[in-house]
Amino acid sequence: MAKGEFNGENNLSKVLHMSSGGGESSYAQNSSRQSSVFKSMQPSFNRLIQSLPLPNIGGLLRIADMGCANGMNTVSEVDFVVTTIKKLCSKRGLSIPPLQVFFNDLPCNDFNGLFMLLNALKPDYMAAGVPGSFYQALFPHGTINICFSIMALHWLSQVPEGVGNEGSCVYNRGKIWINGGRAEVARAYAEQSQKDLREFFRSRGEEMASGGVMFICAMGRPNGVNAEQQVTSEGEYCGPDFEAAWDDLISEEIVKAETRDSFNLPWYFPNADEMREAVEASGAFEIVKLEVCSGVCCMGEGEFEEWVRDVECFGKKKARLVRSFVGSLVEDAIGIENCNALFERMERRSNEMLEKGLLRPSRFVPCIVAALVRK
Repeated sequence: MAKGEFNGENNLSKVLHMSSGGGESSYAQNSSRQSSVFKSMQPSFNRLIQSLPLPNIGGLLRIADMGCANGMNTVSEVDFVVTTIKKLCSKRGLSIPPLQVFFNDLPCNDFNGLFMLLNALKPDYMAAGVPGSFYQALFPHGTINICFSIMALHWLSQVPEGVGNEGSCVYNRGKIWINGGRAEVARAYAEQSQKDLREFFRSRGEEMASGGVMFICAMGRPNGVNAEQQVTSEGEYCGPDFEAAWDDLISEEIVKAETRDSFNLPWYFPNADEMREAVEASGAFEIVKLEVCSGVCCMGEGEFEEWVRDVECFGKKKARLVRSFVGSLVEDAIGIENCNALFERMERRSNEMLEKGLLRPSRFVPCIVAALVRK
């Protein structure tokens, strides 16, 4: 794949992965927010697991983590599920069935790092890696009892076709995402998201056993908010500071404007209506809960206050955070050296914008949460 040609026709599965290893820009070192979000959602997930018809499961209980990434977050999420199952068995006077956990993510994911961590921790379940997009079939029919996906389902299978192509009616000129952009570009993203979500629920509907439970937590937006307004709190994710860093590279003639315009983030934050439409189209699930929670805590109050109080610290941590989950895409588009330059400029821009009041960070994020039972 040529540099600067990352667009809707490129296959994300060959490129996208959370930053591996344990360095300062790795996903493992920059995923505390995802951990906080999951902890906030645990009571809902616990109630859903309580409804699982354990006496009907038979000899093996299979758990699938869709979009597992790597690091301790991955292990902690599965540990929570396993611990909940054990408590449920004890409460019902049942013996604990053998547990098999499938860790799914795109082929470029750091599965080696995950397996080394599991080997060191020696969990009391059987583990297997399942590389591949969760927007396709991954397991045999009727075999999965518990399925969950945490902070992953807002990633699209691809950037919508035409968004990165000059001459297209949905060419996203001057931007790297749809937030704050044109309505027609946002509609192209919405259509891609709906196509992907329908395939996700169709595939899971075939793979899950009757009575199985599914829990989803992903980035979302409230009903009534236009698709081009993806982020409802400024200063988070790839906001104006990230776009300003791209502008810096262009003005310094490090990259061309066309290169920036061909790079688009494969994200879409659906609202509850959009998610519900995709679930109902599958015809496979009973909806126990499906809503957008606007005030999901992703950072402790003390940690947040320290973060925004120290301007230099803010920019450094913000740049590392963003690089941990989009760095692989940026490197593929402009190369490692230019990627380093981009995030150096993002660090500076984040500091400047915070100091001038142009960023309003929040320790809360809007998440779409779905609790489903296979019919």
